[in-house]
Amino acid sequence: MTSNFRFVDLDEQALVVLVERDGSYEVQNPALCNRFAAALLRGIADRLDAEHPPYPCTPGIGAEPQHERPAEPLISHAGTLDRERKMWTDGTGHAWDLSLPWTDAADRSWRWHGSLDRQGTPIMRSADGAEVQSLDVVRALWGPIAPLSGGAA
Repeated sequence: MTSNFRFVDLDEQALVVLVERDGSYEVQNPALCNRFAAALLRGIADRLDAEHPPYPCTPGIGAEPQHERPAEPLISHAGTLDRERKMWTDGTGHAWDLSLPWTDAADRSWRWHGSLDRQGTPIMRSADGAEVQSLDVVRALWGPIAPLSGGAA
């Protein structure tokens, strides 16, 4: 597994916020006064609140973040399907819960069609029934995608 690290030259940035997974953080704002930096961060917080999807999310808990790997190939021909559990494991070893609806970047819902294409990739159908595509095509054209927890479609 490779990690991508971006080195940030703090002298070139007006505001840098580093947040650890445990919620601890560090703020560097060498080119801004604290009051302006606080106002900027409040604006960012308001925007993030407004863009939050209408379902609960629990980042980093439970399911693997497949939606955070949009460029990673699925290697479908090496995948396996547990039809009973509706769980597909792609050729890289990542599990995809096909019992859940998935949402794309345009907030369109997708469900597993119940079959696989010739490469062994799950076939997904959009909620409105207008599109039927394999999971890898959905990711490439409308991704990133994320599971809808709770099964609401």
